[in-house]
Amino acid sequence: MTDQPPESIDPQPPVSAEAERARALAAVMRDQAERAEVARQVEVRRYHRSRVRRGALLGVWAAVAYVWLGSPSWLRVDPPPQPTIGQEAQALRLNVFLQSQQIEAYRAVSGRLPYVLEEAGPPFMGMEYRRRDSRSYEVSGVSTRVHIRYTSEQEPLDFVGEAADVLDETPVDEELQ
Repeated sequence: MTDQPPESIDPQPPVSAEAERARALAAVMRDQAERAEVARQVEVRRYHRSRVRRGALLGVWAAVAYVWLGSPSWLRVDPPPQPTIGQEAQALRLNVFLQSQQIEAYRAVSGRLPYVLEEAGPPFMGMEYRRRDSRSYEVSGVSTRVHIRYTSEQEPLDFVGEAADVLDETPVDEELQ
């Protein structure tokens, strides 16, 4: 056996070193061109995205400035109508009644009238309490336009009057029965 190099399986003729170098250089140049093109496309996409982001940010700032400084009418809420004096009196009368019931509940539990209104629990807004003696008291309800006074000698449901309709149970429809 002789030490000969094995025969090439490749049927191509041998290439000169110069042609092989030219082919390798062309492959490197092609690879570099492809990489440069990919980098350029990435940069173009990044540029477009940043323009879109800047535009969106500018649009959001414009909307915020419009809402904040322009106070558009579609964002304004009209205040509720002012209640009539009669409605305000009925509501205050009902609050005074409920406050007196709270005082009566305190008297039933403790056996005495509270010295101050806070002893019977948290007071309603605008309520004033005055203890006359160990058995009677007075509760006053004060609002901006109405002043109502209740004394413990009065009948509570007579004091409430028309406002007692709120305390009645809601009538059941006959159709539902």
